[in-house]
Amino acid sequence: MSLREPHSINDIRTAIRELSTRADLARKEGRNADAAELDQRVKNYREELAARP
Repeated sequence: MSLREPHSINDIRTAIRELSTRADLARKEGRNADAAELDQRVKNYREELAARP
């Protein structure tokens, strides 16, 4: 996650919520590869949020 502009905490939380919903839908539709990619993005956002003071 280099050279990107910092996200606000609200933006990160919104992204986590949206991506989690999309990952759940992908799993229900049998698109496991898509769900795994979305889960990885959620993980990255959670790590970014945890690194905040």
